[in-house]
Amino acid sequence: MSGHSIPHFNNPSLVLNARFLPTAGTAKHVVVLLHAFPFSCAMWKRMADHVQTLRQDTALLLVDFPGFGGSTPRVKWDFSSFSLELRDVIERHTRKSVTMAGLSMGGYAALEFYHINSDLVRAIVLSNTRADADSEKEQHDRASFAEDVLARGPEVAIERLYANFVTPETALEIAGDIRKWMLEANPTAMASALNAMANRHDSRDMLPLVTVPSLVIASDRDRVMRTTVMRKMASELEDPTFVEIKGAAHLSAVEKSLEWATVLSNFLDRV
Repeated sequence: MSGHSIPHFNNPSLVLNARFLPTAGTAKHVVVLLHAFPFSCAMWKRMADHVQTLRQDTALLLVDFPGFGGSTPRVKWDFSSFSLELRDVIERHTRKSVTMAGLSMGGYAALEFYHINSDLVRAIVLSNTRADADSEKEQHDRASFAEDVLARGPEVAIERLYANFVTPETALEIAGDIRKWMLEANPTAMASALNAMANRHDSRDMLPLVTVPSLVIASDRDRVMRTTVMRKMASELEDPTFVEIKGAAHLSAVEKSLEWATVLSNFLDRV
């Protein structure tokens, strides 16, 4: 990964792999980072490095979804069960309430986690994601994707998704990492995650009930989650901050890691 690797926290009693990055000072904030599909928590490495440079009061907890990175694969899971397991992981590392941050698939999980575990959430960050459930067509497309990836492997993700993750201006090193991470993904994990996303709850009715400070991050080159959709989602939250990052496609925290970290750092100052 071009010098950027995250060693796994291997504990046979845990299904979910996590990496806790403590702060050098007193941990005023603990931010849980939930990655996009079909990656692992390795996608956060550059951004996490910037946060640790910008802040001396923020610890980070990077978590892999089932079957990605170091997490145990499984044939079937959903965001509700994941939220219960995630709470256990968080409480193994901190007794503080946390800022729950997710990008794309990670955003779906962040909203579901808040729905089930609002007592543990101090703030929420939703990046390049949405609150509404899949349409019938989107569910069908995910099912087709899952069948295809089980038959042909992770190269299918390159064919279907890579063009949405880069722009002509994406740094070559970053574009190379994105492709490499996609090819490293476990096909069974990808199929299970596609099923989880297709069957996730619609969270639109819950948005006005999110009473904690929220940060919504869009990017102007994102063809998957349009800025207009994300701006509308932000308007339905009680205490939102909306930011659009310029020059990034769907993976804003990967392409523009310093900008994303700076936006997060500024948001934490008001949490």
